[in-house]
Amino acid sequence: MQDLLYKVDGEPVERLPTTTGVYRFFSEDDALLYVGKTIDFRARIRAHYQTARKEARHAKMMQGVSRIECESTSSELTALLFESRAVKVEQPLFNRRLRKKRQLWSARLAPDADGYLGVFPQKLTSIEQLQSGYGLFSNQTQLKNWLRNAAAEHRLCVQRIGLDRGKGRCFGRQINRCDGACTGEQSAQQFNDVLADILYRYQLAVWPYTDPIWIRERDANRAQLGEKGESDESVGPTPENILSGGGDTDTPPANADWHVFHYWTYLGSFSEPQAIDTDISNVIADGLDRDAYRILLSFLRNEKLNLYQFDLKSRALKPIDNRFA
Repeated sequence: MQDLLYKVDGEPVERLPTTTGVYRFFSEDDALLYVGKTIDFRARIRAHYQTARKEARHAKMMQGVSRIECESTSSELTALLFESRAVKVEQPLFNRRLRKKRQLWSARLAPDADGYLGVFPQKLTSIEQLQSGYGLFSNQTQLKNWLRNAAAEHRLCVQRIGLDRGKGRCFGRQINRCDGACTGEQSAQQFNDVLADILYRYQLAVWPYTDPIWIRERDANRAQLGEKGESDESVGPTPENILSGGGDTDTPPANADWHVFHYWTYLGSFSEPQAIDTDISNVIADGLDRDAYRILLSFLRNEKLNLYQFDLKSRALKPIDNRFA
């Protein structure tokens, strides 16, 4: 580690700080090897070297690192969002989980002629589909594999669910691994109740806002607003600054702590509120990101955020209620 070059916010340093942000590993020929996020740069980098002692793939990556660049962020949420976007845009060699933003799939329910609910994969192409969807999957195969495992665990008929074709007694019933929905021994009500219990916690949260929301973590909000924090007064710069034009959302400023979302889509981060494009006609096909959805929902449910919307009359941001708290 002593031979490494460290940079924090573009400046060379001898010792890494214990602050929050996004870090990047570069090789000697400037290839980007890895992007990560942390609430403590020093501890996280040390952990990478400890992991390298146990895992061959990690050891290969760390042996190639010659420079570590750290980008400080104002909050954990900012670090999470910046990491997710950086991995997808910059394509580091050793990141796999967040690397590609694929077309997403979800499950929808529909009853058959006997009243049994079947599960049908649907590619997410419109906002309306989110209101009746269950789960976010990278592809149809991933969805079906998850559903097949759930059916086996709860003894549900894979024919009724829609995973296998056929009529009458299914193979699972023949080997006593199905409770008999295929033969009517398990009623539609019983079958549907079990299926509903499985899918309940995977139901997609409906977006309740008509306009984009501007969000900031509570600590970041207090830093700017002072002790008032939850003031009912409008916040933000003058109308001229707010309406000054959009920003480069692929490379947001390092001190950005305003994050804009609409229909679970991350529209970008900004150091101050400003006018943005709110056309959502292609938001699902072009912008819906499973990682952004999970990050935002987690913070909303844990009441870690202050929410605002742009008020056209006053041309300023005004606080709104968190409907997920």
